[in-house]
Amino acid sequence: MAYGFDIESNLSILVGLTRKGGQYKLKKALILPGFHADPDQKPEIYSGAPLGSTFRALKNMGVKAGNPHTLVPGRDVYYRFVVVASNNPKVIEQQVRMEADDIGGDEANILADYVSGADFDYAPAIHVALAREEVIDHFANSLAAAGVEVGPMIPGCSALYQSYLISGDTESEHVQMHANIGDDSTDVILVRESQLLYARSIGIGVNDFITRLLPEYGGDRDAIRQVLFTQIDLRPSVAADNLSGDRGVEAGQEVASRIFQQITSTIMLAKGAMKAPKLDARKIILSGAGAAIPGLRELMMNRVRKTVEVFDPLRNVDVEGVDDQTQETCQSYRPALALAIGLAAQAGDPKSQTTAIFEPASVRRRREFLHKSLFLYLAAALLIAIVLPLYILSRNSLAEADETLKNRQQGPIGRYQNASSEIPTRETAQIRAEKRFEAGATALMPGRASTDVLTQFAAKRPDTVRIRSVELLTDTNNPSNDKNFKPRTLLKMSFFIEKKPGADPLQVNAELRKILLGLKGVKAVVPGETVSHETPPGNDVTHTVELDLSLEGAPK
Repeated sequence: MAYGFDIESNLSILVGLTRKGGQYKLKKALILPGFHADPDQKPEIYSGAPLGSTFRALKNMGVKAGNPHTLVPGRDVYYRFVVVASNNPKVIEQQVRMEADDIGGDEANILADYVSGADFDYAPAIHVALAREEVIDHFANSLAAAGVEVGPMIPGCSALYQSYLISGDTESEHVQMHANIGDDSTDVILVRESQLLYARSIGIGVNDFITRLLPEYGGDRDAIRQVLFTQIDLRPSVAADNLSGDRGVEAGQEVASRIFQQITSTIMLAKGAMKAPKLDARKIILSGAGAAIPGLRELMMNRVRKTVEVFDPLRNVDVEGVDDQTQETCQSYRPALALAIGLAAQAGDPKSQTTAIFEPASVRRRREFLHKSLFLYLAAALLIAIVLPLYILSRNSLAEADETLKNRQQGPIGRYQNASSEIPTRETAQIRAEKRFEAGATALMPGRASTDVLTQFAAKRPDTVRIRSVELLTDTNNPSNDKNFKPRTLLKMSFFIEKKPGADPLQVNAELRKILLGLKGVKAVVPGETVSHETPPGNDVTHTVELDLSLEGAPK
């Protein structure tokens, strides 16, 4: 089971999902105490936080949420829209690093990752998420000090986009705006036909309502939060009927107007970034804790003159058979589950291209050690495994030759025959050592040939082709019972050909076969099954490559 942990300042939501094929099933949904990491406080101050105590107690309830995907505070993440010329991961990683250096300069360390998407004209684009390294590390260390296991940390817009994808409402050809109004921030994304067009995080949320209502009602913030969600109705008709001008309604509408202005300004920013003056959102979909404020949806529809709906993150998720606590959470907090559902879905799909991930310092240091040290150890071990058997065979052959010479040189005859017999004996030992060396080289040939073929293909691979899997096989099938039959060495390669304007997958597949057949070390190419996909658009194809293991076809 994969877990997503939406941590907010007033409450936190833990969601567990399982996936079978394309169907998601909800297993657990829990409301936990909130958590707010103050950057001016040391992480050790949170050692007794209620969230940590509750999280540790979950094991007694049978909830094993080890290292869940955790939400990054929205105020601390900045997004940039970048149009890219190629979907090559190496080129994109360089572009992401340039964006991070541009933001951080020489003084600040910036963590950066990206979510793939498109612009208004369907050209490939990326949405770079950037955050200060110190902020991410402080948040992770504060959670660890509280007793919460920290996993990959995901920004809110990435989680909201994933929640939109699994909702199943991805067929609309019109631009939609999703806005998740959390406690401290609001995450906004523009989407169309399952593609992410724009992402932005706004530093305003439910706590701004509470701060504004504090002078009107007095008391503590928890009591005012209760008033906001139960006693205040922000609908325009209610405010018009209230001739006395209820101060709570007016104050709530004032904060709501600021939120509406910030959310709708995202469209103007997206127009400028994409240079698309015709871009507009046909519909606005609200989620998060703020979506449950009475009358907020109706007030927004009246102010922005657009269709406004409340998002159902469980629309395409199976909730049958859940326990009573999870069922109650779904009924009471349904719109607020959006980010937690997206986090859990990403946790269940580590290879997802819709995820921007920030890693704590401990994880980054461990990965750097593995990249720098473990690779060298493996390379040394591989070199020893290849050279040592050949070295031993050569030493044994020379030892046999020396033993033969020693036997022939014993006695008086041996002294006279020494000069004439030494050369033939050593030549025989040399021939034997060369044959054993060739035998060892032949045993290693499939690995060397397949590696060389993959290296050649990497240099000639079309931009729209991705390698899904490569399998090295030995075909021992001999239907004609040929006495001179030799097993064939095959390389079964599975590809995904992306459908892009001007690049028909069928034509690219034909070009792909020609490229494979032209590689050195390839004897034949047998095309396999082709399967078309709508999401993502493209074809899955399989080609079986027969390798040439002769000395002429061997890699140099």
